[in-house]
Amino acid sequence: MIVFMLIGIAAMPQQSFFAVPVRGFTNWQPASGWEHASLSGNGTLGAMVMGEPHDETIILSHALLYLPRKRSASLIDQASVLDSIRKLLLQGKFQEAAKIPVALRQQQGYHDERDPFIPAFDLKIQHEGSNIVRYQRSVNFKTGEAIVDWQNKAGSFQRKLFVSRADSVIALSIKGTARINCSFRFERRLVEWNQWGFINEHIRSVQAGAEGNEWLHYQSGFTFRHANAIHGYEGLGRLIALNGTVTRKGNTLQVQNADEVLLLIKIVPLYNDASQMAVLKQRLSATEASYHALLTRHIAIHGELFNRVTFSLHASEEDRLLHSVELLLRSRQKAVPAMIEKAFDAGRYNIISATGTNPPNLQGIWSGTWTAPWTGGMTNDGNLATAISMNLPGNMPELMKAFCNYHQRLLNDYRTAAKKLYNCRGIHIPAQATTTGIDTDFGEIWCLTFWTGGAGWTADFFWDYYQYTLDKEFLQQQAYPFMKEAALFYEDFLRLDNNGKYIFNPSYSPENNPANSNSQASINATMDIMIAKQLLRNCIQAAEILKTDEAKVKQWQVMLAKMPAYELNEAGALKEWIWKGLEENHRHRHASHLYALFNEIAPEFKADARLRAGAIKVIEEKMKFRAAEGGGEMAFGLVQLGSAAAHLGQSEKALQLVEWLAARYWTHGLGSYHNVYGLFNTDISGGLPYLITQMLVYSEQGLVSVLPALPAEWTQGSIKGLLLRGNIILEKLQWNGDEVEIVLRANHPQKITLQFPFAVESGKRDTVTKMELELPRHRSFGIIAKRAKK
Repeated sequence: MIVFMLIGIAAMPQQSFFAVPVRGFTNWQPASGWEHASLSGNGTLGAMVMGEPHDETIILSHALLYLPRKRSASLIDQASVLDSIRKLLLQGKFQEAAKIPVALRQQQGYHDERDPFIPAFDLKIQHEGSNIVRYQRSVNFKTGEAIVDWQNKAGSFQRKLFVSRADSVIALSIKGTARINCSFRFERRLVEWNQWGFINEHIRSVQAGAEGNEWLHYQSGFTFRHANAIHGYEGLGRLIALNGTVTRKGNTLQVQNADEVLLLIKIVPLYNDASQMAVLKQRLSATEASYHALLTRHIAIHGELFNRVTFSLHASEEDRLLHSVELLLRSRQKAVPAMIEKAFDAGRYNIISATGTNPPNLQGIWSGTWTAPWTGGMTNDGNLATAISMNLPGNMPELMKAFCNYHQRLLNDYRTAAKKLYNCRGIHIPAQATTTGIDTDFGEIWCLTFWTGGAGWTADFFWDYYQYTLDKEFLQQQAYPFMKEAALFYEDFLRLDNNGKYIFNPSYSPENNPANSNSQASINATMDIMIAKQLLRNCIQAAEILKTDEAKVKQWQVMLAKMPAYELNEAGALKEWIWKGLEENHRHRHASHLYALFNEIAPEFKADARLRAGAIKVIEEKMKFRAAEGGGEMAFGLVQLGSAAAHLGQSEKALQLVEWLAARYWTHGLGSYHNVYGLFNTDISGGLPYLITQMLVYSEQGLVSVLPALPAEWTQGSIKGLLLRGNIILEKLQWNGDEVEIVLRANHPQKITLQFPFAVESGKRDTVTKMELELPRHRSFGIIAKRAKK
């Protein structure tokens, strides 16, 4: 019997003072700095709430606020000296080769730097008040609200904020048991003493003010004007005070004796000098002045996204109710299950909130500084890939559109870079980018123009979108054309050695140098080879699905046969560079030569036990280095190690990496860090949840492997709602001791192999580790398996 159910949005409960969100966090004190602020966002607009009850600062941002810098007429012409670079590298003169692009930069007057991501402005709120007798700040992950509750002798008050996905507006509400007396103003974000030179060079005008008894405004104009770059931005706020009065005093609106206050804010980038204030005023005037109504529409989108996936390790309720600071302290030596659960939820919340107009940059969508580390850009050699890694298995494929659209907007730049740097057709994607697809970040040490893997790595996410969704239209119109352009680059770039194998020259293993070389420049970095092989295989599969490009398929098959084989060093570890004389350097934050194990397991590693053992050796060596620093610098490197460990069935290694990531890389506002206890960064907000999912389920088209890297101490738990390759929903995976329950629902009828990490009772007298299943369309298929007795 098939039972059809209509599922609606449940009535939203009224928020009470000092409520503890079921999925979210609380804290007993305001943020000590902007990095610890409470976060809210809709993928376009962002807000960081400091949480001060009487003197509040809320930092506002917009996904497109990249400050234009000077631009040169053209990228360096590296292609004109490529033969010289290649010859030097073949001679082992790596440093000399790395100096050539630097010299070209000077000779050709190319001084471009990335446009940096900047905050928009601060919202300042001052309340009348007395000594606080009770306080709480919280974030509700299901609703997207950042909430501040406090009590003083006048009464209890609550300030709530969310950023609406439905109405593209920042909404702030203040209620209390007593009348509300407060003031509002917009201010330029705090400028530190060493930032003034940067500000004065790049920002030509700033104006903040108030109008009448209803409007707050902010305007900023930029110095440098470029095609397709913003000229500045504007923000407008509409203030509504219920049963109270509003008066203007200078740049401030003052509220007196109100029962409730509502502030609605919009921010827009400007692509010319025409003000949009009149348009903003019209839009805000037409926006429903009801916090509850706006929130209801927002929850229908944001809440539905967030609620698709749940994860539980059956943590104690006592731990789950701890304030975030207490939970982090309790996990300092070893992450407790509640902290792992909380980090899983927080990471997903952060990525959802930061994804929309663009994929998350290094700051997500938030920043409290004018000079964000690495300009707050998109880092394509690991950071961005880690941030978005949960989108597909986390059953949020629509969030991948931001990633795909961002790269497709820059295709012309990528083509220019391929031609200027390598005289190749196709596309070249730089390691670092913000508003253009042209290489800006390179030098003698960081010789990033030698890295050719960016386009292939990016193309893999296009292909994987198809594998998860089976959206053939997307494959035909977007993914396959992008993949073909990435492959076209290799058709021109690769050269054969005397043995008929391709040489990747120049090459680069992100940010690492061989132990016996002072230069990061190299030949045949293993990661570069892995990316190219993966891309060609994916292109062949896509062409066969689309029944097209037979000649291309044959060409790609020939190219695959000419790829260098992976190698092990004398100690049995997988080599990071497949070139004679280059020695391993395990004491490094990246784990790039494990790339073939980050996402889908490459065929070579399925077939060759020696390669698997070599990869495990790399993980072990990297973890020794990491252990000395308690995880250390660059958290996404831990995700790289962890995903490889999970895909190799190394459950205890994966657990150690999860515990480091969950315990030491989160702010008091449950934003994520780049380093242990420092440097606000969004990467592992996507990466940690992804790693956990890969420990619990691994999928390929036609294969579902459950609990492939389940740690012994995770004796019971569950995960629900994941998306698997083949467009299958994992409605439920629950384990308890020797029993596992799996419920799958396929959106397309298909046959799969269900794989277990241990022998299970098959219902007969024999035992099995695999079951062949035929999944019907749109119907849940459940199975309960018990570990076979020895």
